[in-house]
Amino acid sequence: MINSNFGFTPLKELWLGDTYPDSYYDHLPNQVADPLCQITQWCREDTGKLQKFLEGRGIKVRRPKFDSIEDHLGKNDQLLKPPITPRDHYIVLDKTLYSLHHNEELKQDRWHHVMNEYKQLGYDVQQPKHLPINCMYPPSIVRIGKDIYVDPVVHENMWGFVCEAMVQLSKKYRVNITNTEGHSDGVFTPCAPGVIASSHWKADYSVSFPDWEVFPIPKKLNNYGSGHQNKNWSIPGSHDKNEEFSKWIAADASDWIGEFQETVFEVNMLVLDEKNIVAMKDHPPLSEWLDKKGITVHTFDFRPRSFFDGGWHCLTLDIHREDTLTDLFPERGDNGVYYREDMG
Repeated sequence: MINSNFGFTPLKELWLGDTYPDSYYDHLPNQVADPLCQITQWCREDTGKLQKFLEGRGIKVRRPKFDSIEDHLGKNDQLLKPPITPRDHYIVLDKTLYSLHHNEELKQDRWHHVMNEYKQLGYDVQQPKHLPINCMYPPSIVRIGKDIYVDPVVHENMWGFVCEAMVQLSKKYRVNITNTEGHSDGVFTPCAPGVIASSHWKADYSVSFPDWEVFPIPKKLNNYGSGHQNKNWSIPGSHDKNEEFSKWIAADASDWIGEFQETVFEVNMLVLDEKNIVAMKDHPPLSEWLDKKGITVHTFDFRPRSFFDGGWHCLTLDIHREDTLTDLFPERGDNGVYYREDMG
C-alpha cells in the first residue's frame, strides 16, 4: 500500500534508484564510456548489497526498469539523468504518491511500471503537471506527521506557485517554512521521536522541536573517492585526468551531478524504524551517540556518491511505512503556514 507520514516509522516498501546499463554508453567514445561503466559497476554492486540487506529485514524493494534507451534521451539525443535519486521527484504524503518536478524532455515517467501497478490496485497516485504543487521540490520537504517542514530557497524562481502550493497543503497540515539553504534531507534527519542529526550550524531547533536532542555533524567529513577539481573529473579505476569525460559532463550531463563538496553524506540517512538507520558513511561520534539511545547505524558504502551527489535517503523513496497521520505537537493548534526562525 501507499502510506507514509513520518521518516522514522517502520519501513515496509521503498524504491531504490539505479543507473543505466553499460549498453546505453556504446555510442560514446571510450574515454567517456569507460568511467560511466565503472560508475555503473559500483552502483550495481553497492545498491545490490543494500537491497539484499533490506529484503532480509522483510522490506519490499522496487527498482527502475530500462526497457529502451529511447525512453531516456532528450531532445538532442543526449542521455538524461538516470533514475538514481527517486527522492528528487517523488514524495508520499499520507496515502498519496506525488510525481513532481520532472525534466520536460522525459517521454514518460521513469517509474511508470510501478506507478501503473499502484493505480490498478486503486492507490492514489498524482502526476500533476500544471498544479502549484508540481513546483514543490520533494527533498526540501520533511514529514513529521501533521507538521511538514519546507525549505523554499530552492524554489525562488517559482515563489508565487510555491506559496499557493503551501496554502493548499495547509488545509491538511501545519506547513513550517524553514531556511536550511538547500535540500532539507541533506541538512537534518529526525532519527526517532526526540532525536535529530543535523549539519545545519545555524539552527538550534528549540522552538520547532522542543526538548528534542540534536547531534551536530561537522560539515566537512568526507573522503569522497571520486569527484572533480575545477570541473575536471577523476573516476578511480578509469582514465585519470580525463578531459574528454569532463567535457562530456559539461556539455551533455551537467544535470547528473551536484555540488558534492557541500553535501554531508553522513546526515542523508535512511531511517528503517526508530531503532535502525542506514548510513552511507560512518561517523563514529554520531554512531556512538545514537547507540546510547538504542539506535543502530548500519553502514553501506556507495562509491559513486560524489558523482550523483546523493546519500541513501536521496537514493530511496519510502512508499509504505506503518504509521498514521498523527500530531506530535498538538499544542501548536490549527493547520496553517508558519515561519520557523529557529531553523535558519
